[in-house]
Amino acid sequence: MIVASVDTNSPEYAFGQVVGIVGVALVAIVVVWRQTRDWRAPHTPPGGDPADTLREARKRHLIIVGASLLIFVAACAKAAISYDYEPPASETRAPAAAWGGSEASEPRTGALPNSFQDFRRMTGEAAERAEAEVVAGRKMPEGLRTGYYDRDGDGSFDLVVAVRSAEWDPTVRQEKANKSIAQEFRNAFAGAKAHDVTSFDAGQYGGGLSCGLVVGPDGDQAMCAWSDASTFAIVRQVRETDLAAAARTTLALRNAATH
Repeated sequence: MIVASVDTNSPEYAFGQVVGIVGVALVAIVVVWRQTRDWRAPHTPPGGDPADTLREARKRHLIIVGASLLIFVAACAKAAISYDYEPPASETRAPAAAWGGSEASEPRTGALPNSFQDFRRMTGEAAERAEAEVVAGRKMPEGLRTGYYDRDGDGSFDLVVAVRSAEWDPTVRQEKANKSIAQEFRNAFAGAKAHDVTSFDAGQYGGGLSCGLVVGPDGDQAMCAWSDASTFAIVRQVRETDLAAAARTTLALRNAATH
């Protein structure tokens, strides 16, 4: 589910990009000065005026200084444009309006709901069969909580949610201090080999919400993920291929599980 990769939205990566661009510019400036060393120091020909030679040397020197400044300014502009920093997920805050006050509290996922919309959470043997089918003997990460939901009452699951939260797993907070939400999504969707990944409005609790399509036993199915300062969740909807509809369902589940 999680694929290790470089967080291109981290401050370290952004700083590295800036240093790299400026470093290349400085190397280019050094090369220019080395290559023009003889040209910048003209020799006075026999019978020539040394004052004219000095004026020409100063003129050529100013030309190279101007070219160096142009290279450096262009590099700084490029570095400023390329600086793409996103704060770590742990710094995410919900909009203040969600909490009816001037300061937003940190949303937390409490417990997966027994029902939301027209989905009903499976229990007992039905849930065990669903988990055996989904997990298929794989070892799941510690602190991961799963829920299986039936929509049409046929006894088979239509939606699977897997949640990790700092509320019951303290390692989540440490991970979120080191990764941006963009990185979390990139890892999750890359690991699932998702395509057509699209961002959607994360709703009243803020953070991020994205959905994409992954290949299931019977073709494409929707996979969504939401993330905030303390929670990361993946939702698979086995009979849904409309990403906008999948996002609405995921948002309804998130709202029902968050306090």
